[in-house]
Amino acid sequence: MISPPDLHQRLARTLTAAMKNPGPPARLISVSTGSMGPGDAAMGAGPRLLFRFFRTVVTPNLGRVGKDLQAMEDELAATELDWYALRPIKLTDGPLTGHVHASDRFAMKTISRADVAWYILKLAEDPHSRPQRTPIITSAATGTSLAPLEAEHSAAQ
Repeated sequence: MISPPDLHQRLARTLTAAMKNPGPPARLISVSTGSMGPGDAAMGAGPRLLFRFFRTVVTPNLGRVGKDLQAMEDELAATELDWYALRPIKLTDGPLTGHVHASDRFAMKTISRADVAWYILKLAEDPHSRPQRTPIITSAATGTSLAPLEAEHSAAQ
């Protein structure tokens, strides 16, 4: 590991301190992980054991990154900010589809980096806060979740 083992946690601490200054409310959106520690509670026993094996035995560096990302999420949760830590499972270099599914349940599915970026922008532009701060995000089937933020707010009204 080249970067400090607490890089994400330190960054979260710095950003949240800067955002506490008076001014217009701001939203902090980060990318965490659904497979290296923070997403463990959303997993069933099988995937949890498999991922723990990989991040402790096969690639211990993943375990250190997972602990750092969990510490980052803990830093964010300790604030009163409007924050989100998106948890993709497996990132791909696929195209932008605009079809993203956000859930509190683990699903072994992929999502393109382009769709993660699109979802971050949609979330940043949405004037409403969402109760789900750490969603697992995956690609959705065509038509399933074309505009998840707008659909969620339409259903709530």
